Amino acid sequence: MNLINKLPKIALYALSCITIIIGLLFYFGSEATTSYNNIEYAEPVFTNAIMIWTYILIGLAVVITLGFVIYHFILSAMKDPKNAVKPVLVLCGIVLLFLVTYLIGDGTPLNIPGYDGADNVYSWLKITDMFLFVTYTLLVVAFALIIYSNVAKYIKK
Repeated sequence: MNLINKLPKIALYALSCITIIIGLLFYFGSEATTSYNNIEYAEPVFTNAIMIWTYILIGLAVVITLGFVIYHFILSAMKDPKNAVKPVLVLCGIVLLFLVTYLIGDGTPLNIPGYDGADNVYSWLKITDMFLFVTYTLLVVAFALIIYSNVAKYIKK
């Protein structure tokens, strides 16, 4: 039981140490020069390492969060099945938000001077618009809830 209590702290220290080491390598490591359209650009050698580490950390956060949500959903479903419907409704609302924002997104290719990459296509532009609209919507909802909670606090007094 003692090891189980120490495990999150050990994981925190291990992940923090790896992050600090990769960050120091990124900022104080050497630079490589790359050429694009006859222009030389300096780029840290460890750019790829820090991007991969960021993806790993985001993936861990998503997996752990989803694991706890599923675990608590199963526990609440066994105790009180009527209250277990609420998380399912929230999930349906999120899926609906993503679907609606994907449908209203614009997929018209952009005219970007000097860019010849493969990401200026219909599907990626629709997905980018979807994430932007979801972000805007969630920010508006967050601010509205903050204002509502402050107003409701004064009304209840």
